[in-house]
Amino acid sequence: MISCLNPVTANLPEPEAYVDLAARNGFAAVDHGADFWANWVARTSLAHAKVYCEEKRCRIGHGGLPVNFRQDDAAFETDLRRLPDICSVNKALGIRGMATWIAPTCTGDVKAFRAMHVARLKKVAAVLRDHGLKLGLEFVGPATSRKQGNPFIFDMPGMLELCTEIDGANCGLLLDSYHWYTAHADVEDILRLKVEQVVHVHINDAYPGPIDEQLDMKRLLPGDGVIDLKGFLSALQSIGYDGPVAVETFSEELRQMGPEEAARRAGTAMGHMMKDFGR
Repeated sequence: MISCLNPVTANLPEPEAYVDLAARNGFAAVDHGADFWANWVARTSLAHAKVYCEEKRCRIGHGGLPVNFRQDDAAFETDLRRLPDICSVNKALGIRGMATWIAPTCTGDVKAFRAMHVARLKKVAAVLRDHGLKLGLEFVGPATSRKQGNPFIFDMPGMLELCTEIDGANCGLLLDSYHWYTAHADVEDILRLKVEQVVHVHINDAYPGPIDEQLDMKRLLPGDGVIDLKGFLSALQSIGYDGPVAVETFSEELRQMGPEEAARRAGTAMGHMMKDFGR
């Protein structure tokens, strides 16, 4: 498995600076929006991006799905038309898929909300499949995220069912340790997965306290909290996952430190966490 920096934890606006930030702090990969990488290549060249990453020994680990499927048809169709070119660039940069999160509640009819997701994400999955990429979907686990609206999907079994409806062969999980923990999942749930069902992985930690009182946007760096992250990583290793593990820590404290210090602390935390599982 490969230690990866996510921009939620520490970010810089220019791709070269962001890759350098990750590399200087021990990360072997970087995670950002797929359009972020495509724009870099458009501004420079594919050769420039590849050579720069090779020189820094820090690969492009993932590209987040750049499609607005949550609002009106016009916005969705506009993004869908742009997607093939973005897929081509990201595939050439070496990513294995694109992932996004799914809202755990909706304000209207749940069946209609589900049908919208299936119809739109089928189209997205088809484009990704044509470019040799997989679609990853992330469930949002905290019970506190379901206080308003009608419950939709917020755990692994529910998300796997949605993936099957969309494209059973090409749609899988963005598995986040925080959502895994707050959804009351365990190591056995991961061990029941096939490796092809895991498209991307996020890692972070939780404050002590009742699981159902955890807040989505308040997390800790790996190893600073109460989640069994060694069990989480061991289970992923057991099923054969060897891709990026991106540290995605929503933290006001880290944000206030600035990207340099945040990346340093995240790199140290990931170095300790990943020493038995990869690099």
